[in-house]
Amino acid sequence: MSREEVGVEEALGELERIVSELEEGKMSLERSLELYERGMSLVRLCNLRLDSAQRRIECLTGEVPSDLL
Repeated sequence: MSREEVGVEEALGELERIVSELEEGKMSLERSLELYERGMSLVRLCNLRLDSAQRRIECLTGEVPSDLL
């Protein structure tokens, strides 16, 4: 699934699974690093999507972001 196809809800679900798997600690270092990298990629994706949604809401409501005041 590409970045564009992953929604926030799906990304959060995958992040939860990754965290659970990492907390078990029953995998190799290499697999742990792969999961960590995937998790960080999902976190960045979620942040981008949430920032974009916030900007859209601010545009629709006419609100000026507090960091621009």
